[in-house]
Amino acid sequence: MSMQIRKVRPDEIDDVWRVHVASSSDLAVRGGGSARSSDEPVPSDARVALTTDSDGYFCAVEDGRMRGIVSALVRGRVWYLSMFFVLPGDQGRGVGRALLEPALAYGEARGTDVRCVCSSLGSHAQARYVMAGMAPRWPIYRLDGDAAAAARLQERVGLDPRARELPHDPGAAEKLIAEVFVDDRARDLAHWRGDTSATVAIERGGELAAFAYRRGDQIGPAAGRDETAFLQAVAGAAVAGGAGSVTVRVPGACASLLEALVSCGFQLRIVAVWLSSRTFGRPELYLPSGPILY
Repeated sequence: MSMQIRKVRPDEIDDVWRVHVASSSDLAVRGGGSARSSDEPVPSDARVALTTDSDGYFCAVEDGRMRGIVSALVRGRVWYLSMFFVLPGDQGRGVGRALLEPALAYGEARGTDVRCVCSSLGSHAQARYVMAGMAPRWPIYRLDGDAAAAARLQERVGLDPRARELPHDPGAAEKLIAEVFVDDRARDLAHWRGDTSATVAIERGGELAAFAYRRGDQIGPAAGRDETAFLQAVAGAAVAGGAGSVTVRVPGACASLLEALVSCGFQLRIVAVWLSSRTFGRPELYLPSGPILY
């Protein structure tokens, strides 16, 4: 039976995640890391594109089995490659190329003029993205800190006493993300709010200057109009909910935030590389939610 490239159906999300885990686990093991659990639950972020970008969600199927998946998101003028995975035993057969073509076409049909991706560290993957017109811009770091490190961060940035956990105006948050990153994120914000354990907002003069979401032990997204407010919002999210460890994925463009986190004892390692067809927004003032929705 020949390979079929088609759109992913909503009832196939478990198969999608099986491909994701198998492929990323294989990459981790080859890089000297640990394998991921095959029964890892599907994160809520992976389901969002089935509603927002179903026309950019494709799978490769052969002999009744899903062999690869790709998910592309369009937000305003920006095309983002959210997920792109092929089973280890099917790599090198042209499956990835066959999947990437309709995903790119989806962005072209929507009139996007920027392409970007949060790539693995593998040179093969990055070469594929370079050939698609995206160039490496900066690394993405994962930083992990315990409660003591989070407390030191709060003390270091001088958290504004007006910072508080509150249900801020969703429209103000969407406007702020549009200023520093991309627009058309209302549905993403609605999803994040429903999955958030704490929201910290910094207000100045009655306006939202920065905000940060905390989901479990993960911080992101976060955005700010200036570095001071941005760092204060992230610090507030780090200590929200009391004691416990916290994880942040920080783009290399966020130099001030990186320096503050490392100085306060957060442990750092490179986990990905950001590539884009050109730079846009103010990346030093945006913290992604993670690799899937960014």
